[in-house]
Amino acid sequence: MLKSKMLSVHSDYISITTNHKLMQFLKAIFLYLWLILGISACTQTQDNQTNTDPDVNNVKVNINIQRLDKELFACQNKEQLLALFNKNAPFFSVYFQVPTEAFNTLANQLLPLIQNQGLRDFYNQSQEAAFFGNQNLENDFRTAFQHLKYYYPEFKEPKIYTIFSGFFGLGVLPNQELMVSDTAIYIGLDYFMGKKGKFLPDIYDYQLRKATPEAIVPQAILLLSTQYNATDKKDKTLLSDMIWYGKSYVFTHTMMPEKSDSLLIGYTGEQLAGSYEFQKDIWAHFIQNQLLYTTQEPIKAKYVGERPVTPEIGKDCPGSIGRWLGWRIVGKYFDEHQDLTIQALMKQTDAQKIFEASKYKGLPDEQ
Repeated sequence: MLKSKMLSVHSDYISITTNHKLMQFLKAIFLYLWLILGISACTQTQDNQTNTDPDVNNVKVNINIQRLDKELFACQNKEQLLALFNKNAPFFSVYFQVPTEAFNTLANQLLPLIQNQGLRDFYNQSQEAAFFGNQNLENDFRTAFQHLKYYYPEFKEPKIYTIFSGFFGLGVLPNQELMVSDTAIYIGLDYFMGKKGKFLPDIYDYQLRKATPEAIVPQAILLLSTQYNATDKKDKTLLSDMIWYGKSYVFTHTMMPEKSDSLLIGYTGEQLAGSYEFQKDIWAHFIQNQLLYTTQEPIKAKYVGERPVTPEIGKDCPGSIGRWLGWRIVGKYFDEHQDLTIQALMKQTDAQKIFEASKYKGLPDEQ
């Protein structure tokens, strides 16, 4: 069940237009200044949001985290496992996708796993302060929920469940690492140990950037945003998809303004900086190839689907670049309209209207 840890070489730097020495020098200067000034490429579209972040310290929320991972590893025999399953039947049935009458089989499968020393060592690592032996998960959810409650007073805090199964069911059970609904959030902690974990899930290196302890809550809020993100289901264009993703990122950034953009989209700092610097070239590719209004799913998947790179633009251009462009467009639109609330933004379904009103032309904000 456990995958041996493997390291892979990943090119973090985006280079789209030229290898000319002067351009390389200019890029190096740009990155140096970017690092010194602490500029995040994508957050430049949300600077106004950061500056106007409301004081939510007095917003009361209930953070209810049930650590089923601890309860699971405290079980010493099958009878204790079955008691745990039956006590928390909705969770175990949904998370492991088995009916309650199959709990006996599930117990037979999980018992040797939690008794395996290798898995126990992996779990014990997860309880260290560098991973989940701290209050970070609770604190992050509190911050996010306080913002959600501030903007949406009717928001009801979902109950949070954590589990650790050594990737049990990986490749069979979809979205096992993180499940989000309006009433519950299920978190497979073993999927969020990052590169420092004793074992890694069988995913690509670039995907690991969104599989770290600090990425859990941003990714959960990103999924939660779908409940507020209205869309025109008749609009099947790539532009509509881009705007939908852009609204999701702006929403999540609003609820967690202090979190790095990389935790949302999974780019490295250099990729964010490079995408921002060369966005004119990226945008030109979309315009020249008439991509915005395509409705062909295979083409759309190349730009908003999960991929390590977007080779159609450049061998080092990050994947999902259409999502990033959507974020730029929606972020610019949101900043340009000071009277627009996050609630009103999320209700808007006219992607073309948002695009036109943003006046985005593939240029940095200052231009």
